[in-house]
Amino acid sequence: MTKAPHIDQKYIDALLNNDASLIEEIYQQWHKDVLNFVKKNNGNEQDADDLFQESLMAVVRRARKGDFVLSVPFGGYFYTVYRGKWLDRLRKSGRAQVIKEEVGRYSEESYTLALETIFGDDRLKLYQKHFEQLSENCRQLLHLTFEKLSRKQIMERLGYASENSVNQRIHRCRGSLQQLIKKDPTFETLRASYQH
Repeated sequence: MTKAPHIDQKYIDALLNNDASLIEEIYQQWHKDVLNFVKKNNGNEQDADDLFQESLMAVVRRARKGDFVLSVPFGGYFYTVYRGKWLDRLRKSGRAQVIKEEVGRYSEESYTLALETIFGDDRLKLYQKHFEQLSENCRQLLHLTFEKLSRKQIMERLGYASENSVNQRIHRCRGSLQQLIKKDPTFETLRASYQH
């Protein structure tokens, strides 16, 4: 059963629809929280500005998937997203990971929603990094499959001899991409980070 949207779903809708007044409200209500959090945890004002934007973009990317319903308060959800992103940044930079918890800021449900958002965002970055390493032909071929073109349309557009040739090439390109991703040290880190 799908949960009913929280009243704060309006903020997700505002981000998706580029509603300037509600986006300004998001900034007014939560930017200072991000700034205070980052300053308490080995960061500065520029770090906080970057983290705020990066976290909002992660929320937008997750919401654009279409199956996202905010069933918890936006503040708790957003806190868990930026907290997770900041922890990841501290870990990658080797800075001390002293995260001062703000008790009561998020529920288990906020945590789960935020993990889905962060995990999806990190996976997207990993995918994009390795997608760019593929040959031009593979990138073009996979891009056309994302656009839902039929095998026949792809065959005609790219000059393949048969639909079977298209299928074989798609299979090889996807296999190459998967191998690149799995060899990346970030892949195992992501798997370990989000399995608990």
